Amino acid sequence: MNMATLSWLAPAPVLAAITLGYDGTRLLQIFVLALPAWMWLCWPSQNRLLRGTQAAAAAVFGLIFVVDSAIRAFTQNAYDAHPSSSMIMAALANTTALEVSEFLTMHWPSLLAWTLFVVTSLLLHAATLWFWWHTPPKHQKTTNGKKATFILLLALVVIAHASKPWRKHHPLIYWPSWMQEVTSLRTHWSNLGQQRQLLMGRARQSNVATTTESPDTLVLIISESINRNHLSLYGYTRSTTPALQALRDAQPDAFRVFKHAWSVDASTVPALQNFFYFGQADETKQHLLALAASAGYQTHWISNHDDLAIEQEHAQMAHRVHLINSIPGRSSQSLDQSALPLLEQALQDPAPRKLIVLHLLGAHPHYALRYPKGRAIFHNVTDAVYEGLKTQGRSTWVRKLRNDYDSAVHYHDAIVSETLTLTQRLGGNAVWVLFSDHGQEVGGNSDRAGHSDTTADGYRIPLLAWGSPMLKLPEQTFRQPVRADWLGHSLIKLLRLEWPGYRPEKDVLDLRYQWTDPKLPVQINFHAP
Repeated sequence: MNMATLSWLAPAPVLAAITLGYDGTRLLQIFVLALPAWMWLCWPSQNRLLRGTQAAAAAVFGLIFVVDSAIRAFTQNAYDAHPSSSMIMAALANTTALEVSEFLTMHWPSLLAWTLFVVTSLLLHAATLWFWWHTPPKHQKTTNGKKATFILLLALVVIAHASKPWRKHHPLIYWPSWMQEVTSLRTHWSNLGQQRQLLMGRARQSNVATTTESPDTLVLIISESINRNHLSLYGYTRSTTPALQALRDAQPDAFRVFKHAWSVDASTVPALQNFFYFGQADETKQHLLALAASAGYQTHWISNHDDLAIEQEHAQMAHRVHLINSIPGRSSQSLDQSALPLLEQALQDPAPRKLIVLHLLGAHPHYALRYPKGRAIFHNVTDAVYEGLKTQGRSTWVRKLRNDYDSAVHYHDAIVSETLTLTQRLGGNAVWVLFSDHGQEVGGNSDRAGHSDTTADGYRIPLLAWGSPMLKLPEQTFRQPVRADWLGHSLIKLLRLEWPGYRPEKDVLDLRYQWTDPKLPVQINFHAP
């Protein structure tokens, strides 16, 4: 193969990179959007300087498309997510310098591999362009067939760039727009002080009020990254929830397990937004804490998270805020047991009615940091669960993470069962509720572990409740599917608030409840375990 022939291979490294970052019809669209840079190479200038300009332009476009494809391939490989997914967008808008360093520490092998891929692709691309510049291909005789092919390709390129659904995916358009969205999201969170005042005023105007049946205390436990299929309380073969099972067995009518609870988001920030805003995003939305406070509840927020977005949008809505964790990101080793003394204090608040929100780290990655040393219950265990993963072809790394995750769930069981015990000791008319913001994929559907918006385990969550209201409910209530974005209506019911915005058809505790499948990026049987 001579240099002239080799020079025609200039686009090959870039096109190969694109195939890794895209698939399906999107792959064809990006191919077409990338064509102009190399169509120009079909007419090499006889002037070496002008020909060098042609090669440089193609090199720049090659760089853009290779880096774009590598980023997309990395996010797909690491998170099974598109860069524009709510999970990725929210994480970047809410990230800190420390979290960036932690991210690099965790993913440096993969990042290094993709960096080497980008460098290799660009070197090959540059080499073929150098051959093209040094020994340009000879002009081929123009035939009617070649003319027709060129006209067809040119028309396709023009249509692609003129069509907004296609054009918006061009890296030169997509990434600036993406950065603007991330910046807008960050700006939105920075302006939440005014929004909190607006929400409080809106709640007062709604004339929400308590009733004679309103409980004196409602403890709401919001956990993190707990997949209910990893709870023996839900039938998991590993004994991960012995304490909760003991409490359930002691009071089977008052302590109930909702079999089919689902989040509609695979990451924390949008999940909590949907819950506290009742699944509404318009300008008339109400916040659950604002409504409770307006009705006369003393509100507490106790958190083992260090998360600016959640603190500003939700925690600061409460009368009393206790933020335990001062280390943001995944490397925090703050254990959830540190929240228990603060819960005890909040339970002793003399206010006649109080709503206490306890936001735990649960099983938030890294899993091995979510339990104390010496409580790695499933560390190096090779039981049926471990061997089953091996049979399914799961990697050694994912099997290790499953053991770490289940150990975190076992520790989580001890903490949340203690929160229920403390609530029960309080006496009076108390209610306790627990759910997780979202689930976690830990080798259940694919050979990966972490947040996932493309597998059912990313949305599968536990929902538990204890209190006298459970005694009055039919058994069918606990077998129905439940949506976390509608769960606020059930909290309104448990708080016994009179509020015009309450929707019984969205309240699983009401006989008028009507389930509707949420729109998710993955097909799920919401009535299945």
